[in-house]
Amino acid sequence: MSEGSYIYLVGFGVEKRLLLAVAKSVKEVFKREVRLSHIVLPPYLAYDPHRRQHRAGVLLDFLTRVNYPRMLKLVGLFPFDLYEEGVDFIFGLSRLSGEHGLVGTFRLTSAEERLYFERVCKEVNHELGHTFGLLHCGTPGCVMNPSESPQQVDAKGRFLCEECNKILSKAQEV
Repeated sequence: MSEGSYIYLVGFGVEKRLLLAVAKSVKEVFKREVRLSHIVLPPYLAYDPHRRQHRAGVLLDFLTRVNYPRMLKLVGLFPFDLYEEGVDFIFGLSRLSGEHGLVGTFRLTSAEERLYFERVCKEVNHELGHTFGLLHCGTPGCVMNPSESPQQVDAKGRFLCEECNKILSKAQEV
C-alpha cells in the first residue's frame, strides 16, 4: 500500500463534530491519514417505506461508485436505520477485503453525546476492519466482536486485539 493513501469518511447528513471524532479514532487504530467529505444522496435512495428503514446493500452499492484521489478505503456515515433481508436492523455493512463500508448512526444514539460518538467510532472501526480482511473476533474487548445491540457495542473497545492487529499489519504490507 502506498504511503500516500487515505481513508475517507463521507458524511451524509451527520454532524461535522461526529466526523472529526471518528476521524481521530480511525487514525489512532489504523495509523492512516483520514480525509473528510460530504455527499448528497439521491432522494429516498434505498428507503423502504413499509419498513421505514434504508436497505444497507443499496447504499453500499452507491458508495462503490465513489472514489477519491489516493483513496485506500471509504466509510459512509448515514443517520439512518439500516437493514438487510433476514434481520431487523444492522449497524453497518462492508465488503470483506473491499474498499467501501458504511455505518448507520440511528440505532447508536444516546442521550449522552460521548457514548453516542464512542459507539459510532467503534462501528466505523469494525467495518473498516472488515475492509482490511478481518473477520469477527471472539476476544473480549476487540472492536471486531460482532454487535447486535447497543449494549454489545458498549461492551467492546475501540481497538483491535493483538491477533487482529497482526492480521491488519500483514494486510497493510501488501
